[in-house]
Amino acid sequence: MNSEHYEIVTQGTQSLNEWREIVLNQHVQLDLSDCDLSGFDLAGAKLGNALLTNSNLKDTKLSYANLANADLSGANLENCDLGRASLESCSLLGANLYNANLFWADVKNSNVSNCNLRNSRLTRTCFVASNLTGSDCSQSTMIEVDFRNADLRNANFRNSNMNGADMSRSVMEGADFQYAMIRDSHWIMADMRGANYTNASLYRVDMTMAKYDESTLFPPGFDPEYSPQDTDY
Repeated sequence: MNSEHYEIVTQGTQSLNEWREIVLNQHVQLDLSDCDLSGFDLAGAKLGNALLTNSNLKDTKLSYANLANADLSGANLENCDLGRASLESCSLLGANLYNANLFWADVKNSNVSNCNLRNSRLTRTCFVASNLTGSDCSQSTMIEVDFRNADLRNANFRNSNMNGADMSRSVMEGADFQYAMIRDSHWIMADMRGANYTNASLYRVDMTMAKYDESTLFPPGFDPEYSPQDTDY
């Protein structure tokens, strides 16, 4: 952690953004690794490319913040408000996002693997082309979430609300969707081999050209050959 950078950030969004404008052409990377910013109001803060590894951002307000290309590996973002924040091409490897709000956040092309996203709010969150392998997304609200071209291998989606989700061209090998609610969703050309949908509620899910085999576990009576289906399973 750079103590000067930490002091600037703790002064709030306006001070931080003004400082970043001054050093814009100096290629200065904010070093906030291992720092405690829990509970701060940093809505709209310019934190792009910042080093935030293992930082404590619990209960921090980061709505509308720019965190593109930031390194948040191992960070604690429990209860953090990231609504409409830009997290494009960032690293959230092993981060704790329990009960976090990522409503309409942009997290495309990011490393979100081995994260704790349980009970998080992911409505209309964009994870296009992101890596979520091994992440726990159980009991989350994921209405109209965008997982196109995402790597979802071994991720946990148990008991999540995924109505309207777009999983087209995603890879779901080993993913657990048990007891999830999945309605009016697009899984076109998705790789569903090895995924578990036992006891999931599947209704009008478009699986056109999706890949599945005997290792794919569907609810009893569900036939992917006739998707989208108007029958609730």
